[in-house]
Amino acid sequence: MKNLIKYIKSIGIAPLLLIIIYLLNPFNYGFLIGYILVPVILFDSDFIKKNLDTDFYILLLFSVIYGLFYSFGAENSLGTQYIFIYMITPPVFYLFGKYLIKDKILNQNNIFYIILCVVTVFSLSAVISVFLNFHEGGFAQLDRTIPMFWNGAPVSATIMGGFLTFNMCIPALLISNQGKKGIIFNILLSTLFAITLVCVLRLGSRTQLGIFLITTIISLIYVIPKQSFKRNLLLFVFIGAIIFFITKNISFDLNQDWLTTFADRMDKGGSDIASGGGRTERWEKSFRNLFEKPLGWDVREFGYSHNLWLDVLRVSGFIPFFLLVIFSIKSLIQIRKIVLLKPNNILLNSQIIIYSIAFFLLFMVEPIFEGLFTFFVLFCLFKGSINKYYLNNLN
Repeated sequence: MKNLIKYIKSIGIAPLLLIIIYLLNPFNYGFLIGYILVPVILFDSDFIKKNLDTDFYILLLFSVIYGLFYSFGAENSLGTQYIFIYMITPPVFYLFGKYLIKDKILNQNNIFYIILCVVTVFSLSAVISVFLNFHEGGFAQLDRTIPMFWNGAPVSATIMGGFLTFNMCIPALLISNQGKKGIIFNILLSTLFAITLVCVLRLGSRTQLGIFLITTIISLIYVIPKQSFKRNLLLFVFIGAIIFFITKNISFDLNQDWLTTFADRMDKGGSDIASGGGRTERWEKSFRNLFEKPLGWDVREFGYSHNLWLDVLRVSGFIPFFLLVIFSIKSLIQIRKIVLLKPNNILLNSQIIIYSIAFFLLFMVEPIFEGLFTFFVLFCLFKGSINKYYLNNLN
């Protein structure tokens, strides 16, 4: 508790409250917090001098150019508002991620909990909204658009599912923590995962189930070589018992109520499953347009590309596209260096690996900037945090 109080004092109650409000996005006004955080960060001149780096400048250049190109298609005040949001939010939140980890005395457990708390807060509005909808109508609802509990505004399943991404990584985290966090920690996270899984089934999100499976497998691959034979045996016995219980007690018949949404999706577009819901065809067209229409094209041509980089290409052309590709490749290289810095820090390293994979998996299949922009902003914050952790522990 003393360490928590000391940490809050070092960061400041106001900045922490601002980031919580931004992540919760009450009544869709969370973007205003992005503006307020600008002076909070930029007025700390000593911090700025020490933390401006190549990543910040790439993000800043990308954000400004993207915002300018976006302005050409902005037809109303809301669109104009987003020009400035796109320009300032990613680089500012990258710096704020560094600000959260600025104290060198933070150990791997502290950083693990800070990142976990951030992504958990990010999920809360969606978890509450979808679970309330499930409580009212159960699984047997075909409409995948869910009202946000703050104001009743309808939100698509794709966007709502994006907020649940990191909760679907909880089994992977529980595997990697090797039971060292205690029973209360395990119960709390398991409960959150169970509630989130209900929400994902209600949404009929194949993407989120895929993220759950992939991150769990990656966690096993990472952790197994680092554990004793006895611990691995217990782990596989436990996983086997869970699988046995599920197969014996839960029916996977598509006529079951809990599979209603999935069954309806397959009835309507089963032929698209092999192509990722038609995404591969859109990716092919987008890559072709990189050469034929390098300055971008209208979304009405074939809809969203359903890929972070390709949708940026569509909106703003090849310059922001290549800047974002450079930033992404640089991020992957840095993540590898961070994980290799202290290979024995299994808990934090596995969290960094798992969350990084989850970020990029969603980046691959969704138009992030047009609907899930906060998800990219969260990646910038995450990237700033782990970069600062790396610098603090480099020497």
